[in-house]
Amino acid sequence: MHRELHIESAAWILAVVLLSGTLLAGCGGPAETKGTPPETASTAPGSGDSVQEATTTGPGGPLAGTDWYLVEIQSMDDAIGTTASEDPSLYTMRLNDDGTVTMRLNCNRANGTWTAEASAEPSNGRFEFGPLAMTRALCPPPSLDEQMAAQAEYIRGYLLRDGMLYLSLMADGGIFAWAPMVPFMAEADEEIEAAILEASPDYTREIVEIDGRGARYVYSRIDLNDDGRDEVLVYLLGSIYCGTGGCNLMLFTDTGDGLSLVNDFPISRVPVTVSAERSNGWKNLIRPESGGGIPPSYVTHVFDGERYVEHERTGEMTPPAGTRCLAGEVSYDSGVPLEPLS
Repeated sequence: MHRELHIESAAWILAVVLLSGTLLAGCGGPAETKGTPPETASTAPGSGDSVQEATTTGPGGPLAGTDWYLVEIQSMDDAIGTTASEDPSLYTMRLNDDGTVTMRLNCNRANGTWTAEASAEPSNGRFEFGPLAMTRALCPPPSLDEQMAAQAEYIRGYLLRDGMLYLSLMADGGIFAWAPMVPFMAEADEEIEAAILEASPDYTREIVEIDGRGARYVYSRIDLNDDGRDEVLVYLLGSIYCGTGGCNLMLFTDTGDGLSLVNDFPISRVPVTVSAERSNGWKNLIRPESGGGIPPSYVTHVFDGERYVEHERTGEMTPPAGTRCLAGEVSYDSGVPLEPLS
């Protein structure tokens, strides 16, 4: 399946490159030098269809302000094949609005710049990184950090398809496949805090004084039912809400009159994966569970019309496909303090 995917993606991007070269030449843009390896192209939904819009160069467009985690590296060489990321949380990328990029490459960090140039198609175009400055820690094997850092300068195109981002190397050298993620937010929000406290009547000042320190929270926003309003996934931190198996996870929906609790998952790990599959109009949720004497597993929850219920539990530890929410290095210190009402 992966072989079919990367061949199809490569063929698609190569076709875009050829088309992009024609468009650029017709608009007076720089022509390709003879003998230069073909370079790939890119854009994304909503970029516009006119040639003028399609050939605008810059960091904007649908890629600006997006976050991704690495799924796999697809080689066009059958002898190499596809290399999957064993732990997607170790390889992440944020394409900032200002044209800068920040990356986590296992135990290293990298930063630099990026530019994109849309083709006539609304979902692909040219893409290029500027020089990346990277730390040089020796990461424990297996690690993809050195390979990614070495090949980043040869990336020349992007393709957005089915929610995935494919960054392709020049000269048909391979493809980096990325999936979307929603990093946790740690900005105080009165509406979220009010919803948490309403759902947690036992969280009182007396409890905080006994415990010695109050709870904190982080959250991610994502529309789970396509009603145009984001649901809020809240992860509560601190000994009051946490145990050896993880911490309390709450899901709220925006009713138009405020946030209403949909689910309270007493013990959970993060990140939470939002699947493309749906039940009763809501996207499935997949939570990691581990610790507390239970074997590691992924638990899939489906919406039954009123709330999410457990549907399947698997011990297979291959990270599930989908958008990862509450992604990032969540810690108590990174959370927003939660003050009890009484």
